[in-house]
Amino acid sequence: MPEARTTWRDIAADLRGAIEGGEYAPGARLPSRSQLVQRYSVAPQTVVNAINALRAEGLVVGLTGSGVYVRPHRPVMRLARNRLSRAERTAGRGTFTTDAHNSGWTVRVDVEIRTEAADGDVAAELGLDPGSEVLVRDRVHFADDQPVQLATSYLPRELTSGTAIEQEDTGPGGIYARLEDAGHALTHFTEVVRIGHASEPEADQLGIPVGAAVYRIRRIAHTGVRPVELNIITAAGERYELHYELPAE
Repeated sequence: MPEARTTWRDIAADLRGAIEGGEYAPGARLPSRSQLVQRYSVAPQTVVNAINALRAEGLVVGLTGSGVYVRPHRPVMRLARNRLSRAERTAGRGTFTTDAHNSGWTVRVDVEIRTEAADGDVAAELGLDPGSEVLVRDRVHFADDQPVQLATSYLPRELTSGTAIEQEDTGPGGIYARLEDAGHALTHFTEVVRIGHASEPEADQLGIPVGAAVYRIRRIAHTGVRPVELNIITAAGERYELHYELPAE
């Protein structure tokens, strides 16, 4: 019988095992493409496909002109049990700083702020008339200077005008603390999570391949009277773990 042909899946599985087994430690450089071509007796594109698969899984990262390295970063843990709690806001932490605090990361957030007329989707989620003025906060979240998450918040302008929510630095506890300072006590959040694939702009901002897996999270913050914020989040799938604790009763 003819000898089975080595596929990119075989190569990816072999390298994955070597990484998980400690043969290649975090930060270690993998063999070059030419070395892998020689090792597995395959075409260069087969090796490229294998490396791309490992990149999509978040196991390796390519550095232009240098090579492919085992990703050194631990994933950011997103702990559902406390990240939106009033206790965290009282401690001076917002949702992302809670994530980073739990995972031991250093936080940086790039912020752009604007006002615009709410489109039909935003208006419906916030209980507004289409065209109502909303404040928009676009953020790129970094953990140890690595981009891990994009977030765009929409808030009724009538609630944010004259508050620190319209500043780049919203202060300890973030947006939700400032809403409560203004008398809008939060009662609950609704959150929907889907799996998607990074668009070209998202991939560029997050430094991941186009089409890589991302979490698409849609969260609405509510008071006892109305919804007060719509937050559309895109998190790099390779850099996040979502942790949930659910009651059994």
